[in-house]
Amino acid sequence: MKKLILAAVMFGSVSCFAYAGKNVFNLGGYAVLRDDSRHIPASQVPLAVRNSFREMFPDARNVEWSIEREDGRREFEAEFTRNGRRFKAYFLPDGTFVKVERSNSGSGS
Repeated sequence: MKKLILAAVMFGSVSCFAYAGKNVFNLGGYAVLRDDSRHIPASQVPLAVRNSFREMFPDARNVEWSIEREDGRREFEAEFTRNGRRFKAYFLPDGTFVKVERSNSGSGS
């Protein structure tokens, strides 16, 4: 009976580690969930992404950055206010623009 319990505990532990390994990736020492987004400071956003963003949206205000997984790739999301409306713009790590969409959140300050 002890062997059965031990085997069940070991199987559960291995399953947890295997699951975590598939759903977490490393970004400069920070663990980020693949199926979730995480707010990050602008200093952790690649320079190419920040430059592309500034070129496309020079009048953006109240910018908040996040990183997430979309279709198996990393994307940097900038949520910002422009002309009194909230938007989200998405970029690949090399600065390639992906898309922009109107945010459902409030108008911001």
